[in-house]
Amino acid sequence: MTRTKAALCALLAVSALLLMPFHPAAGQAPQPRWYTPEQVARGAGIYAQHCAGCHGPRAEATPDWRQPEPGGDYPPPPLDGTAHAWHHPMPDLRHTVREGGSRLGGRMPGFDDKLAPEEVDAVIAWFQSLWPDEVYAAWGKRSRAAGQPPPDRAEARSDERQAPSLDRLQRMLPGAVIGPPTPVPVAGLNQVKVGPEYAYISQDGRYLLIGDLIDLAHQTNLTEQAKGQDRLARLARIPAADMVVYPAERAERATITVFIDSTCPYCRKLHREMPALQSAGVTVRYLAFPRSGPRGPGSDEMRAVWCAADRRTSMDIAQGVRDGQLGHGDCEAADAVQRGYRLGQDFGVQGTPAIVLANGRLLPGYRPASEILALLGLAPGRRAEEQQGSP
Repeated sequence: MTRTKAALCALLAVSALLLMPFHPAAGQAPQPRWYTPEQVARGAGIYAQHCAGCHGPRAEATPDWRQPEPGGDYPPPPLDGTAHAWHHPMPDLRHTVREGGSRLGGRMPGFDDKLAPEEVDAVIAWFQSLWPDEVYAAWGKRSRAAGQPPPDRAEARSDERQAPSLDRLQRMLPGAVIGPPTPVPVAGLNQVKVGPEYAYISQDGRYLLIGDLIDLAHQTNLTEQAKGQDRLARLARIPAADMVVYPAERAERATITVFIDSTCPYCRKLHREMPALQSAGVTVRYLAFPRSGPRGPGSDEMRAVWCAADRRTSMDIAQGVRDGQLGHGDCEAADAVQRGYRLGQDFGVQGTPAIVLANGRLLPGYRPASEILALLGLAPGRRAEEQQGSP
């Protein structure tokens, strides 16, 4: 099978999954929801920045959220409809986000000084979009019985009329995080982000295209460019404390970010070529991505690296280029391993190493230092400005 045919087969498989129709339970009509797709899209970004670190990227929280911790506080509960968030009417949900969760037995901080009222509503809209119809209906019934019905949908309906292109798609994919439509250089077509992927939707919302949009005149993959900008924006919010950084020698000419695992032989092979990258002016930033998941052996070793006083030395030990023993992995800094794993999943990382170049392009798998430098425009005979070219 040719690479083109394989790519088309994969595209058709993804399309079939994405466009699978939603069927509510027999005899039940989906209850109209108070929020708009635009609010859900806005809330997704706010949630990712302020809430995902505790409640999980998909509001799934932790498996043991029902068990109190040694201090008596309860861990963050799921917000995806599987816990008790639906027990609380809208005023209570707003109050908890603004003032914190101490009154409910948790340690959640308040966000009244960080989020405007409309941003609080957007966060609630996002995690309620994950609720199944029966959970949302139960929330509405319980709220009305308490004399605190869900917000009036009059304003939401007005917003939907302004952006009809998203209405059908959101109803077809309940719970999906759908970004606002943005124009592309094709008349009548808009680019829209569905979860971590991109699709293209007609102005009337009737037709959806799944796949890459290519500008043949400029030989540019517009879809990959958009994904690259997303990756760079997400990486810009990652604190240095969540990374192990190998700085460039002398003047820095480029930065790459690598999702890495200590049990991966090709990660070790790439790590041995670190000096060649550093001497060429490349700063290499490592994020943990244990291939076996957050509870596997790679995770234990990565946690030990992140807990070390000298992370680079510990990373060298973990990657087999230096002798020594790793220390313990029980510290607060080790939580960065799980955050790196979640970010890699959001990026679509399926194996290690996975390399994000300076322009946001994601390279799956091992690449020799010479190829990385060429792609960055730093190899002999290549212009440095090429690193800003299309992915």
